[in-house]
Amino acid sequence: MRIIGGTYRGKKLITPANDQIRPTTDRMRETLFNMLEHGTGPGIRGSNILDLFSGTGALGIEALSRGAAHVTFIDNSQRSMLLTKQNTALIKSPENTTYVIMDGTTLINTRGPYDIIFIDPPYHKKMMTPALLNLHTQNLLSENGLVIIEYPTGEDIDFTDNFIEIKSKKLGDASFSLLEKTT
Repeated sequence: MRIIGGTYRGKKLITPANDQIRPTTDRMRETLFNMLEHGTGPGIRGSNILDLFSGTGALGIEALSRGAAHVTFIDNSQRSMLLTKQNTALIKSPENTTYVIMDGTTLINTRGPYDIIFIDPPYHKKMMTPALLNLHTQNLLSENGLVIIEYPTGEDIDFTDNFIEIKSKKLGDASFSLLEKTT
């Protein structure tokens, strides 16, 4: 696993020791960040980012490498948060990062609103809809912000009445969708 683009392009990240943490693949991150940097949403540079269910921190770290102003990493696992901190230390970036150990489905507004929110919960745990509802309730997304969700290909996702899918992409066993607020 490596950083795909930006200042730290090519830098290797620490990978999980077991399969309890499922990092977003290099190919998926490359596709996603190309979409974000070339026309969809507010762009990465200067953005306030939330990496919800951060796991290894790969999505947020990719954003930092590409010029994000700040990334907040949220995960309820001590192991995941330690891995995220180790990975951000590799790029010497703790000054524009915040780490919170908390359930991503009951998150309170810590540093929002966010311009881009990544949501990549454990697969098949039915956490996506509660996370999206909580984002709306807590008003965590900026006015023109984007929510990017990753989920298993073929799984039906309820975007709730608060979000609309503007783009989606399937890459093997995983898919991601870009969402905007409906109101």
